[in-house]
Amino acid sequence: MEVIQHIPLLNVLDDSERSFLLSDANILDIPKYDFVYLEEDTTNKIYFLLEGMVKVSTRAESGREAIKAILHNNEMFGDQGLSGQKTRKEFVIAMLDGAKILEVNLDTLKAMMKRNHQLCQKVIQYMGEKLRTIEQRLEAQIFLNAKDRIIDFIRESAIKRGQRVGFDHLLKRSLTQQEIANYTGTSRQTVTEVFNELKKSNLIYFNRNKILIREQFKLVCE
Repeated sequence: MEVIQHIPLLNVLDDSERSFLLSDANILDIPKYDFVYLEEDTTNKIYFLLEGMVKVSTRAESGREAIKAILHNNEMFGDQGLSGQKTRKEFVIAMLDGAKILEVNLDTLKAMMKRNHQLCQKVIQYMGEKLRTIEQRLEAQIFLNAKDRIIDFIRESAIKRGQRVGFDHLLKRSLTQQEIANYTGTSRQTVTEVFNELKKSNLIYFNRNKILIREQFKLVCE
């Protein structure tokens, strides 16, 4: 009951509605690099990330992974069933040191959306924001070159998850260079080259655990 008060999509529910939503819900502790769900699984569950980080991915016939989204605390995922999709076309893996996830039955959430119009509006808004994010990433693939896509990824990560340190941003390093390449639609070699170039220009500093984004880094994003 206390946990879901911090989930933006669910904070419009009163105590009785929360009890109803949680009546057949589960809390999952997913170890690092374990799957939350797989492709072709049924879409009868909705997930809310309580702690940690997960990546949402698909895999091409060649075996190469394409990362569709990187999600953090309190975000919803696995929502394909809301649009009528019966089986999943993606897989989700826990990152960092694992993830704590609230698993809710799809039918229970749908019933609650019928009863609570504020919740329904919030879910519709979430779906719209998700679509806009997909459109922005598609535009980036079309209009930005590989270097600019990597720079854009660093900038967005700093804005969303960076900790302010003076004029700079400190970011815990949670993805490998190969995963950044899979997210930006580039190659690991290109990611390495861009990171080294930015470091040589004193725009960022990085090691295995962190990335420090300098204040002047914003100049290359304008």
